[in-house]
Amino acid sequence: MKPLSMIINGKAVEAEPGMSILDAARSADIFIPTLCFEKSLEITGACWICIVEIKGKNRFVPACSTKVSDGMVIETENDELNAMRRQNLERIISRHCGDCLGPCERSCPAGCNIPDFIDAIVRNDDREALRIIKETIPLPGILGRICPAPCEDECRRRGVENAVSICALKRYAADSEMQRQERLLPEIAAETTKKIAVIGSGPAGLTAAYFLRCKGHDVTIFEKDSKAGGMMRYGIPSFRLPEQVIDHDIAALADMGVNFRFGTAFGKEITAENLKSAFDALFLAVGAQKSAAMGVDGENLTGVISGIDFLRKTASGMTLRPGEKVVVTGGGNTAIDAARTALRLGASNVTILYRRSKEDMPANRHEIEEALDEGILLVEHAAPLAIKKETDNLAITAVRMKPGEPDGSGRRRPVPVEGSEFTLQAGTLISAIGQEVDPAAACSAGLGTAAGGRLQVNPQTLQSEIPWVFAGGDCVTGADIAIRAIEQGKKAAHFIDLFVSGKSVTAPAADFNSSYGSTKDIPETFYKEVTLSARVPVPEHPASERVKSFIEVSAGYTEQLAREEALRCLKCRCTAVGECRLRDLASRYLPSFAPEHQEHEGFYKAVNSDICMEREKCVDCGICVRSIEQLDAGKTFDFQSLIECCPTGALAKA
Repeated sequence: MKPLSMIINGKAVEAEPGMSILDAARSADIFIPTLCFEKSLEITGACWICIVEIKGKNRFVPACSTKVSDGMVIETENDELNAMRRQNLERIISRHCGDCLGPCERSCPAGCNIPDFIDAIVRNDDREALRIIKETIPLPGILGRICPAPCEDECRRRGVENAVSICALKRYAADSEMQRQERLLPEIAAETTKKIAVIGSGPAGLTAAYFLRCKGHDVTIFEKDSKAGGMMRYGIPSFRLPEQVIDHDIAALADMGVNFRFGTAFGKEITAENLKSAFDALFLAVGAQKSAAMGVDGENLTGVISGIDFLRKTASGMTLRPGEKVVVTGGGNTAIDAARTALRLGASNVTILYRRSKEDMPANRHEIEEALDEGILLVEHAAPLAIKKETDNLAITAVRMKPGEPDGSGRRRPVPVEGSEFTLQAGTLISAIGQEVDPAAACSAGLGTAAGGRLQVNPQTLQSEIPWVFAGGDCVTGADIAIRAIEQGKKAAHFIDLFVSGKSVTAPAADFNSSYGSTKDIPETFYKEVTLSARVPVPEHPASERVKSFIEVSAGYTEQLAREEALRCLKCRCTAVGECRLRDLASRYLPSFAPEHQEHEGFYKAVNSDICMEREKCVDCGICVRSIEQLDAGKTFDFQSLIECCPTGALAKA
């Protein structure tokens, strides 16, 4: 039969008689969105997402069930059509409920696919677990030890007991690779001619280099120190993060072909100006390694040292003798690490002064508890006023603090309590009240700075006003946790790749995500099938033994313990999230739509098969019903195909 001719979106298209508009458009590589259509089924549905306009007739028709005719002029995208699609999608999604992504992975700054890597551990596939982790986190051994695990704060398991020990499982996957004496490397794309310079080898710089190298670019990291790692190496003591773990994670980058140039300081040996002739893009990841001043009399006396300098000197092998009594000021990880290091260097009396309460301390909860277990004294609501030098000690005058009026962040600013001064004696005072960005990096690159010396860039793309210069990590965000620096490095790599490839450096629209809500809002029925299982403790050396040396405090999970803990995961991630048509369409038309529906009626298992259905995810597309009708009519259709046809993941194996 003679083909029919038509115009779709201004393009001449030929189609066989009897074809639907949808099939005709697909044959011409023209996209028409659809939710309920399934090519293996003879009967179509009625989601009304695939509506198109037949021009000249003012007709809006479903493309999946409307046959083509000669001379048709069809439009598949316009404001009116998209408004109708949005309206239909809002109606459909208002009845749909479930977690697209697990709340753990949504709260991970790097977007780690936590449910799938944990499932791989359950299946005894540690290598696959590590491969999944490295899709987003190229330093798994390091992060498995130092990350404060914001993912665990959102774990659904907290609704019945303690969160899954996600961070320890990440460490287990990384350590199992070290034990196998192998190194899992990512696939590298075809080599490009583009060269990128990265300044700094902390988490942001290493991450950017890793993902840029995966794209096939030639990457060189310039580092002022003699070894890579930045504050991970020189600011975190080895009892928390052993040097061999840092070396193992970083060696993967060298094996991938990333170049390292050590002993090369930005602004001294190299500048942005002399790098521009040899590189197509520059990424500044210089961190925040300048100590904040206490602003009290006597802070420049001998015996007063910043927490950063104290930890750096210890990590560099210098022999420090802090004395019997040590006072540390601050409540972050640097303060806790410095206090615990002083204990291991021979101090018998270590006191931390913090101007707020223990609950307000920004340090990792677990690290705080370990410090207290080791005998370190925490004095809450106290801050130093002045320091004086005495014959053998420092006399530190401190004052009691109380919560005052809220500051710009909403936290109540501590204020001194009049007449509450007291004095402490110490051989060493370690100041760890905060870190700032050294403004020299911004000056050398010709960039502007914000508060605390932070480099000014577009927060969405990390591109500066100088197009070929990007910046990220602590030098942009201010001192923050390593996983956020990894997020920044990953983001920078994406936009630098766009830049050097001659593409538009613009941020993509966010994907749509459905959620049952926070753990406290989850319906009780969500947990009705959950079997109670206590969190598996991570083995640690006793406090009485570990304070005698710099041996790693945590021994990590054994294979058996890791499997036991991994089995506690509730698998909140939707099994169809990678192929969900509803999510794809919502991301296209309704990225910011947030349905409030949070009911959960449980899972329904089919009587005569291994299929279960989560009713809240069903959007009544009719594919399952039409499939069964086709099966009843004698057509061939297996249940696995039925699961795969479901556009939302409502169907799964029981």
